[in-house]
Amino acid sequence: MTEKDKILVVSHDPGLADVRRKVLENAGFEVLAATTDPNAIQATCAIHKPRLVMIGYSLQPSEKRRVWAAVKEHCEVPVLELHRESGPELMSPDFSHESLAPDDFLAMVIKILRGGRGN
Repeated sequence: MTEKDKILVVSHDPGLADVRRKVLENAGFEVLAATTDPNAIQATCAIHKPRLVMIGYSLQPSEKRRVWAAVKEHCEVPVLELHRESGPELMSPDFSHESLAPDDFLAMVIKILRGGRGN
């Protein structure tokens, strides 16, 4: 049995995280959760080695920056910000915005994990 690709979700909104979690798990991914605490992110990255981190739209801008900095330092994986509205927007090669329907969302995740850009 092969190990599932892991995706770390950091969000204050359990509803959004749950919807995205179900889509990802149905596609064969393992979804992990962590708080915005850099130590929690560091531990999750060290133990589980996620391939992608998703940041919920409910986080404050300062929390998003803190999470992104911790990911860059400890995980070195792409960061996808989940949104309710607006289209995907590439902020840098490692930071994308997402507000897509489930099928498009999943396609974007797969594209990012395969090394593509999320725009």
